[in-house]
Amino acid sequence: MPSDPSAPPDDRSLFPSFEGPAGFDRIRADLEAFRPAILAVCQRHGLAAGGLSAFARGTNVVVSNDAGQIIKLFPPFLRHQFEAERLSLARFHGKVPAMTPELLQESELDGWPYLVMSRLPGRPLEEVWPALGDAERVEALARIGEIMRAAHALPTDGLESIDLGWDAFVERQIAGCESRHRRMGLPGHLVSQLPSYLESARPLLPRSVVPVLLTGEYTPENLLVTRTGERWSVTGMIDFADACLGPREYDLLGPCLFLAAGNADLLRAFLCSYGYPLTDLTPSLSRKLMALSLLHRYSNLRFQLRMDGWESRVSSLAELEQRIWPFSA
Repeated sequence: MPSDPSAPPDDRSLFPSFEGPAGFDRIRADLEAFRPAILAVCQRHGLAAGGLSAFARGTNVVVSNDAGQIIKLFPPFLRHQFEAERLSLARFHGKVPAMTPELLQESELDGWPYLVMSRLPGRPLEEVWPALGDAERVEALARIGEIMRAAHALPTDGLESIDLGWDAFVERQIAGCESRHRRMGLPGHLVSQLPSYLESARPLLPRSVVPVLLTGEYTPENLLVTRTGERWSVTGMIDFADACLGPREYDLLGPCLFLAAGNADLLRAFLCSYGYPLTDLTPSLSRKLMALSLLHRYSNLRFQLRMDGWESRVSSLAELEQRIWPFSA
Protein backbone atom coordinates (compact mmCIF):
# COMPACT_ATOMS: atom_id res chain seq x y z
CA MET A 1 0.00 0.00 0.00
CA PRO A 2 1.37 3.53 -0.79
CA SER A 3 1.97 5.75 2.19
CA ASP A 4 -0.39 8.60 3.03
CA PRO A 5 1.24 11.80 1.67
CA SER A 6 -0.51 13.87 4.33
CA ALA A 7 1.04 11.90 7.19
CA PRO A 8 4.21 13.17 8.89
CA PRO A 9 7.33 10.97 8.60
CA ASP A 10 8.05 8.40 11.30
CA ASP A 11 11.52 9.77 12.09
CA ARG A 12 12.16 12.84 14.21
CA SER A 13 13.75 14.98 11.47
CA LEU A 14 10.78 17.29 11.29
CA PHE A 15 12.78 20.45 10.64
CA PRO A 16 15.44 21.20 8.03
CA SER A 17 18.95 22.15 9.04
CA PHE A 18 20.30 25.65 8.33
CA GLU A 19 23.23 27.87 9.25
CA GLY A 20 22.11 30.67 11.55
CA PRO A 21 19.43 33.34 10.92
CA ALA A 22 20.62 34.05 7.39
CA GLY A 23 20.39 30.37 6.50
CA PHE A 24 16.91 30.18 7.98
CA ASP A 25 15.77 33.20 5.98
CA ARG A 26 16.83 31.51 2.75
CA ILE A 27 14.58 28.50 3.37
CA ARG A 28 11.81 30.12 5.42
CA ALA A 29 9.28 30.13 2.55
CA ASP A 30 10.18 26.65 1.25
CA LEU A 31 7.03 24.65 1.97
CA GLU A 32 8.62 21.31 1.17
CA ALA A 33 11.41 21.92 3.70
CA PHE A 34 8.84 22.45 6.47
CA ARG A 35 6.08 20.13 5.27
CA PRO A 36 6.94 17.38 7.81
CA ALA A 37 6.63 19.83 10.70
CA ILE A 38 3.43 21.38 9.32
CA LEU A 39 1.85 17.95 8.88
CA ALA A 40 2.84 17.02 12.42
CA VAL A 41 1.08 20.15 13.73
CA CYS A 42 -2.00 19.36 11.62
CA GLN A 43 -2.13 15.80 12.92
CA ARG A 44 -1.64 16.90 16.54
CA HIS A 45 -4.55 19.36 16.45
CA GLY A 46 -6.83 17.72 13.90
CA LEU A 47 -6.27 20.46 11.32
CA ALA A 48 -6.92 20.12 7.61
CA ALA A 49 -3.71 19.32 5.71
CA GLY A 50 -5.05 20.11 2.25
CA GLY A 51 -4.19 23.12 0.14
CA LEU A 52 -1.05 24.00 2.10
CA SER A 53 0.59 27.19 0.89
CA ALA A 54 3.59 29.07 2.32
CA PHE A 55 3.70 32.87 2.46
CA ALA A 56 6.70 34.31 0.66
CA ARG A 57 7.08 37.39 2.87
CA GLY A 58 7.71 37.66 6.57
CA THR A 59 10.21 36.61 9.18
CA ASN A 60 8.89 33.21 10.28
CA VAL A 61 7.39 30.16 8.58
CA VAL A 62 3.76 30.96 7.79
CA VAL A 63 1.55 28.38 6.06
CA SER A 64 -2.17 28.41 5.30
CA ASN A 65 -4.48 25.47 4.68
CA ASP A 66 -7.77 25.22 2.81
CA ALA A 67 -9.79 25.38 6.03
CA GLY A 68 -9.02 29.05 6.66
CA GLN A 69 -6.29 28.47 9.24
CA ILE A 70 -2.73 29.77 9.55
CA ILE A 71 0.15 27.79 11.07
CA LYS A 72 3.10 29.91 12.12
CA LEU A 73 6.38 28.25 13.11
CA PHE A 74 9.03 30.23 14.98
CA PRO A 75 12.66 29.06 14.96
CA PRO A 76 14.11 28.72 18.47
CA PHE A 77 16.18 31.90 18.09
CA LEU A 78 12.96 33.88 17.49
CA ARG A 79 11.10 32.57 20.53
CA HIS A 80 10.70 36.16 21.73
CA GLN A 81 8.56 36.83 18.64
CA PHE A 82 6.39 33.84 19.48
CA GLU A 83 5.83 35.25 22.97
CA ALA A 84 5.03 38.70 21.61
CA GLU A 85 2.50 37.40 19.10
CA ARG A 86 0.96 34.90 21.52
CA LEU A 87 0.34 37.59 24.12
CA SER A 88 -0.78 40.34 21.78
CA LEU A 89 -3.17 38.24 19.66
CA ALA A 90 -5.29 37.53 22.70
CA ARG A 91 -5.22 41.19 23.74
CA PHE A 92 -6.18 42.61 20.32
CA HIS A 93 -8.82 40.13 19.18
CA GLY A 94 -12.30 41.67 19.32
CA LYS A 95 -11.01 44.78 21.08
CA VAL A 96 -10.12 47.09 18.16
CA PRO A 97 -12.21 48.32 15.20
CA ALA A 98 -10.51 45.92 12.78
CA MET A 99 -10.41 42.17 12.40
CA THR A 100 -7.41 40.43 13.95
CA PRO A 101 -6.63 36.69 13.88
CA GLU A 102 -8.18 34.48 16.53
CA LEU A 103 -5.59 32.41 18.37
CA LEU A 104 -6.66 28.77 18.08
CA GLN A 105 -3.66 26.79 19.35
CA GLU A 106 -0.22 27.44 20.84
CA SER A 107 2.39 24.80 21.52
CA GLU A 108 5.89 23.61 20.67
CA LEU A 109 7.33 20.96 18.37
CA ASP A 110 10.92 19.75 18.75
CA GLY A 111 11.93 23.06 20.33
CA TRP A 112 10.09 25.21 17.77
CA PRO A 113 7.18 27.18 19.25
CA TYR A 114 4.18 27.62 16.97
CA LEU A 115 0.76 29.22 16.76
CA VAL A 116 -2.39 28.23 14.92
CA MET A 117 -4.73 31.11 14.14
CA SER A 118 -7.64 31.99 11.90
CA ARG A 119 -6.99 33.45 8.48
CA LEU A 120 -8.55 36.85 7.78
CA PRO A 121 -10.25 37.85 4.55
CA GLY A 122 -8.83 40.64 2.45
CA ARG A 123 -5.77 41.69 0.51
CA PRO A 124 -2.68 43.50 1.80
CA LEU A 125 -3.05 47.27 1.49
CA GLU A 126 0.34 47.20 -0.27
CA GLU A 127 -1.25 45.49 -3.28
CA VAL A 128 -4.03 48.02 -3.85
CA TRP A 129 -2.44 51.27 -2.61
CA PRO A 130 -1.07 52.37 -6.02
CA ALA A 131 -4.54 52.17 -7.57
CA LEU A 132 -6.38 54.05 -4.81
CA GLY A 133 -7.66 57.54 -5.48
CA ASP A 134 -6.91 60.51 -3.22
CA ALA A 135 -10.18 60.25 -1.28
CA GLU A 136 -9.71 56.52 -0.65
CA ARG A 137 -6.16 57.14 0.57
CA VAL A 138 -7.34 59.82 2.99
CA GLU A 139 -10.07 57.46 4.21
CA ALA A 140 -7.54 54.64 4.67
CA LEU A 141 -5.16 56.79 6.72
CA ALA A 142 -8.01 58.05 8.89
CA ARG A 143 -9.13 54.47 9.47
CA ILE A 144 -5.62 53.42 10.48
CA GLY A 145 -5.50 56.29 12.97
CA GLU A 146 -8.80 55.15 14.47
CA ILE A 147 -7.58 51.54 14.79
CA MET A 148 -4.30 52.63 16.35
CA ARG A 149 -6.03 54.91 18.87
CA ALA A 150 -8.15 51.98 20.08
CA ALA A 151 -5.11 49.69 20.24
CA HIS A 152 -3.17 52.16 22.33
CA ALA A 153 -6.05 52.35 24.81
CA LEU A 154 -5.90 48.62 25.56
CA PRO A 155 -4.75 47.56 29.05
CA THR A 156 -1.13 46.43 29.28
CA ASP A 157 -1.27 44.40 32.48
CA GLY A 158 0.24 40.97 31.99
CA LEU A 159 2.37 42.12 29.04
CA GLU A 160 5.41 43.20 31.05
CA SER A 161 7.60 40.54 29.42
CA ILE A 162 7.42 42.40 26.07
CA ASP A 163 8.18 45.86 27.48
CA LEU A 164 10.96 47.55 25.51
CA GLY A 165 12.35 49.20 28.65
CA TRP A 166 12.20 52.46 26.74
CA ASP A 167 14.75 54.71 28.43
CA ALA A 168 17.57 52.15 28.22
CA PHE A 169 16.40 51.02 24.79
CA VAL A 170 16.54 54.48 23.27
CA GLU A 171 20.05 55.08 24.61
CA ARG A 172 21.22 51.86 22.96
CA GLN A 173 19.59 52.95 19.72
CA ILE A 174 21.31 56.33 19.85
CA ALA A 175 24.68 54.66 20.44
CA GLY A 176 24.26 52.33 17.46
CA CYS A 177 22.40 54.66 15.12
CA GLU A 178 25.31 55.85 12.98
CA SER A 179 26.68 52.36 12.34
CA ARG A 180 23.22 50.97 11.57
CA HIS A 181 22.42 53.59 8.94
CA ARG A 182 25.81 53.22 7.35
CA ARG A 183 25.04 49.50 6.95
CA MET A 184 21.58 50.27 5.60
CA GLY A 185 23.00 52.51 2.88
CA LEU A 186 21.81 55.92 4.06
CA PRO A 187 23.70 58.50 1.97
CA GLY A 188 27.02 59.35 3.57
CA HIS A 189 26.35 63.07 3.93
CA LEU A 190 23.25 62.23 5.99
CA VAL A 191 25.03 59.59 8.09
CA SER A 192 27.63 62.18 9.09
CA GLN A 193 24.89 64.47 10.39
CA LEU A 194 23.32 61.87 12.67
CA PRO A 195 25.19 62.70 15.93
CA SER A 196 24.38 66.42 15.85
CA TYR A 197 20.82 65.84 14.62
CA LEU A 198 20.01 63.34 17.36
CA GLU A 199 21.54 65.62 19.97
CA SER A 200 19.19 68.40 18.85
CA ALA A 201 16.24 66.00 19.13
CA ARG A 202 17.12 64.55 22.56
CA PRO A 203 14.89 66.95 24.55
CA LEU A 204 11.90 65.93 22.38
CA LEU A 205 12.26 62.17 22.73
CA PRO A 206 9.73 60.37 24.96
CA ARG A 207 11.14 59.60 28.40
CA SER A 208 9.80 57.67 31.40
CA VAL A 209 6.71 56.85 29.39
CA VAL A 210 3.57 55.08 30.46
CA PRO A 211 3.82 52.39 27.77
CA VAL A 212 1.07 51.31 25.40
CA LEU A 213 0.73 48.13 23.36
CA LEU A 214 2.56 48.69 20.09
CA THR A 215 2.50 46.48 17.02
CA GLY A 216 5.32 48.13 15.10
CA GLU A 217 3.47 46.75 12.08
CA TYR A 218 1.00 49.37 10.88
CA THR A 219 2.52 48.92 7.44
CA PRO A 220 0.81 48.26 4.10
CA GLU A 221 1.95 44.62 4.08
CA ASN A 222 0.21 43.89 7.39
CA LEU A 223 -2.95 45.93 6.98
CA LEU A 224 -5.71 44.15 5.09
CA VAL A 225 -8.36 45.73 2.90
CA THR A 226 -11.66 44.46 1.53
CA ARG A 227 -13.77 45.88 -1.26
CA THR A 228 -17.36 47.02 -0.94
CA GLY A 229 -18.79 48.19 -4.22
CA GLU A 230 -16.13 50.31 -5.83
CA ARG A 231 -14.24 51.23 -2.65
CA TRP A 232 -11.51 49.54 -0.65
CA SER A 233 -11.56 49.80 3.14
CA VAL A 234 -9.03 48.84 5.82
CA THR A 235 -10.70 45.98 7.69
CA GLY A 236 -7.96 43.88 9.29
CA MET A 237 -4.41 43.67 10.56
CA ILE A 238 -2.02 40.76 10.95
CA ASP A 239 1.46 39.86 12.18
CA PHE A 240 2.10 40.77 15.82
CA ALA A 241 5.51 39.13 16.21
CA ASP A 242 7.09 42.55 16.81
CA ALA A 243 4.51 43.66 19.37
CA CYS A 244 5.96 45.37 22.44
CA LEU A 245 5.23 47.98 25.09
CA GLY A 246 6.61 51.45 24.53
CA PRO A 247 5.70 55.08 23.74
CA ARG A 248 2.71 55.62 21.48
CA GLU A 249 4.69 57.72 19.01
CA TYR A 250 6.74 54.66 18.06
CA ASP A 251 3.75 53.19 16.21
CA LEU A 252 3.07 56.35 14.21
CA LEU A 253 6.09 55.85 11.99
CA GLY A 254 4.89 53.10 9.64
CA PRO A 255 1.86 54.94 8.22
CA CYS A 256 3.83 58.18 7.98
CA LEU A 257 6.74 56.68 6.03
CA PHE A 258 5.14 53.93 3.95
CA LEU A 259 1.81 55.61 3.16
CA ALA A 260 1.66 59.36 3.80
CA ALA A 261 5.26 59.85 2.55
CA GLY A 262 5.24 63.63 2.83
CA ASN A 263 1.65 64.18 1.70
CA ALA A 264 0.24 66.79 4.08
CA ASP A 265 -3.40 65.77 3.54
CA LEU A 266 -2.68 62.14 4.35
CA LEU A 267 -0.62 63.07 7.40
CA ARG A 268 -3.40 65.26 8.76
CA ALA A 269 -6.01 62.56 8.13
CA PHE A 270 -3.95 59.99 10.00
CA LEU A 271 -2.71 62.05 12.92
CA CYS A 272 -5.98 63.89 13.54
CA SER A 273 -7.95 60.65 13.43
CA TYR A 274 -5.47 59.22 15.92
CA GLY A 275 -6.14 62.15 18.24
CA TYR A 276 -3.73 64.99 17.52
CA PRO A 277 -5.37 68.41 17.29
CA LEU A 278 -4.20 70.46 14.31
CA THR A 279 -2.43 72.84 16.67
CA ASP A 280 -0.09 69.98 17.71
CA LEU A 281 1.13 69.36 14.17
CA THR A 282 4.23 71.48 14.63
CA PRO A 283 7.93 71.42 13.71
CA SER A 284 8.63 69.95 17.16
CA LEU A 285 6.48 66.95 16.30
CA SER A 286 8.28 66.67 12.96
CA ARG A 287 11.65 66.58 14.72
CA LYS A 288 10.47 64.02 17.27
CA LEU A 289 9.03 61.66 14.65
CA MET A 290 12.07 61.99 12.42
CA ALA A 291 14.38 61.15 15.32
CA LEU A 292 12.25 58.14 16.26
CA SER A 293 12.32 56.98 12.65
CA LEU A 294 16.11 57.05 12.72
CA LEU A 295 16.19 55.24 16.07
CA HIS A 296 13.63 52.54 15.27
CA ARG A 297 15.05 49.05 15.78
CA TYR A 298 14.28 48.19 12.14
CA SER A 299 15.03 51.60 10.68
CA ASN A 300 15.91 51.47 6.99
CA LEU A 301 14.75 54.65 5.30
CA ARG A 302 15.81 53.52 1.84
CA PHE A 303 13.16 50.79 2.07
CA GLN A 304 10.58 52.40 4.32
CA LEU A 305 10.27 55.92 2.91
CA ARG A 306 8.11 55.82 -0.22
CA MET A 307 9.26 59.12 -1.73
CA ASP A 308 10.89 58.62 -5.12
CA GLY A 309 14.47 59.84 -5.40
CA TRP A 310 14.66 61.48 -2.00
CA GLU A 311 18.23 60.27 -1.42
CA SER A 312 19.59 62.54 -4.17
CA ARG A 313 17.31 65.48 -3.47
CA VAL A 314 17.94 66.28 0.20
CA SER A 315 21.10 67.86 1.55
CA SER A 316 20.39 67.45 5.26
CA LEU A 317 18.41 65.46 7.79
CA ALA A 318 16.55 68.66 8.68
CA GLU A 319 15.44 69.01 5.07
CA LEU A 320 14.41 65.36 4.94
CA GLU A 321 12.41 65.85 8.14
CA GLN A 322 10.54 68.78 6.57
CA ARG A 323 9.77 66.79 3.44
CA ILE A 324 8.34 63.84 5.37
CA TRP A 325 6.43 65.89 7.96
CA PRO A 326 5.70 69.27 6.34
CA PHE A 327 4.24 70.93 9.43
CA SER A 328 4.69 74.69 9.37
CA ALA A 329 5.35 76.71 12.51
